[in-house]
Amino acid sequence: MEFERLRPALEQIRMPDDAKRRVAAALAEKAEAPRRSGLRRGPVLALAVLVLLLALAMPVFASVEPIYRLMYLVSPAVAQFFRPVQQSCEDQGIRMEVVSVYIRDGTAQIYLTVQDVTGGHTDGPVDLNDSYAIRSPFDCAAACSRVGYDEASRTSTFLVTLSGMKGTALTGNKITFSVGQLVSGRHVYEGISIPLDLSCLEEAAGTQTVRSIGGGGPGYQRDPDSPGMFFEALVPGAADPDFPVEGIDLTGAALVEGQLHLQTAVRDHADNDNHGYFYLLDNAGQRVDSYYSASFVLRGDEGTDYTEEVFCEPAGGFSQYGLYGDFWIAGRHVEGDWQVTFPLEPTD
Repeated sequence: MEFERLRPALEQIRMPDDAKRRVAAALAEKAEAPRRSGLRRGPVLALAVLVLLLALAMPVFASVEPIYRLMYLVSPAVAQFFRPVQQSCEDQGIRMEVVSVYIRDGTAQIYLTVQDVTGGHTDGPVDLNDSYAIRSPFDCAAACSRVGYDEASRTSTFLVTLSGMKGTALTGNKITFSVGQLVSGRHVYEGISIPLDLSCLEEAAGTQTVRSIGGGGPGYQRDPDSPGMFFEALVPGAADPDFPVEGIDLTGAALVEGQLHLQTAVRDHADNDNHGYFYLLDNAGQRVDSYYSASFVLRGDEGTDYTEEVFCEPAGGFSQYGLYGDFWIAGRHVEGDWQVTFPLEPTD
């Protein structure tokens, strides 16, 4: 039973050229060795070669097996319908491989892996840092998320979901999945206390009108007839040396018309994706989230992304609350060119 489960994956193993050379050398040594009369070495030699083949193939197989374990763990019934693809590319010592595809009802689910082949290129699980692209001959909507990590083989597993628009047939087409950046070693600051005394807040010395490039929250109302969204933001000051999150600067904290404005700055945001948010917490555990947040860049400082979070004054005033936050900071950053083109074949 175990052999039947493993056979499809074993049949897909492609032996590297250097492995083939080592097998050939081993066979040559066996052929040149003096033979003793009366001994039948054929079966023994065949067994030795089989063991050698499996040993050489294990590093390749090890990077594929975790994803099948994951698929069967999530849904054994669905996992059986995934068609093996196993097309890959390698750059910067990192291999990206499209492992399998499952197509049903106009939606394709694609499992792919990113493996640090030799080690030393990544620190733990990797993120694609929103640098992935999907090129297809049809209109589609796509999403990609990491669903697993195998520490032994340094392999991150991702699930890509692709949906055709307006009843587009997916099968029979080819798509290209590419990635330009990988980030690993992400550090998470969860529920970190921010050393800012909210009982000593001052009015902002000055503000500026900025155009938002993104935001959220109940107070972030976009007028569809407006060419852009404009907000009053703090004028950035020097970075607070006591801010405990490395990779993000606190460049402002002040009151504007009774609302608390907290401003952060991220340098070279396109390369690291450092981000996070603040919230207020009182002694009873009552939490207050921001009314809205808005991100913007300043002319002459395009390499820095600013985010301003705005809090309405809660009952009892700001002095009854402490300031906390959750932040995600990128670690190691690798640029490269990973690209795989593969067919969307119908699932049997």
